Amino acid sequence: MSQTLTLTRTESKLFLREWTGLFFVFALPLGLLAIFSMISSGDTSDPAQNIPASFLPTMAIGIGVSMLGMATLPMVLATYREKGILRRLSTTPARPLKVLLAQLVVHLTAAAMVVVLIVGVGALAFDAALPESALKFTVAALLTAAGLFSIGLVIAALLPTAKGASIVGNVLFFPSMFFAGVWTPGDVMPESLRWLRDVTPMGAGMSALQDAWAGTWPDPTHVIALVTVTAVCLVVASRYFRWE
Repeated sequence: MSQTLTLTRTESKLFLREWTGLFFVFALPLGLLAIFSMISSGDTSDPAQNIPASFLPTMAIGIGVSMLGMATLPMVLATYREKGILRRLSTTPARPLKVLLAQLVVHLTAAAMVVVLIVGVGALAFDAALPESALKFTVAALLTAAGLFSIGLVIAALLPTAKGASIVGNVLFFPSMFFAGVWTPGDVMPESLRWLRDVTPMGAGMSALQDAWAGTWPDPTHVIALVTVTAVCLVVASRYFRWE
């Protein structure tokens, strides 16, 4: 356990040194929340277009968590493999599996910080409402993070280099934003595309967060989609992940 804690502290320091990653994970979602909140003067509810007030904060949270899952996590693991760090660790008491556990702890902690930052700044600076149920919102956030992080593990498992992991992560990130309704809010998307919002990881995650924000449990369709993605991705990642 002490080795895992030591590795977690070390990986945390390395994570905090990556200013580019910190910008996209924390500053970009916060900036988008601020810009769109000021444009809408704090009133994000648009009955005419059926856009819920929770859309902006859940969008910002979704972007931050997806950047962690689809970009930084697979790129770090692929970099470690590419540079032979995992192979060298396999000859020491600090086994590569402990590095993987430390990375998951660091990224889950960062995801929690993204949630707290967005919710806190939204409430204090833009008078946004808080989630109606902390428990339901926490469950929805954990399901969303699990689904997106498991995708990152698959990317890290299948891509041998950091550059390849970065490219694939970004290629997946932008379509995910569309299906999540970031570019076109989900309820005003064309009817023929709405079903994709419900079954894709980002779409299901954002819908689950919005449901929980309103005080209800996430819709079973979204829960099933996120659990299925997580389970399938973990199986694939464990099957193909290589330490060197």
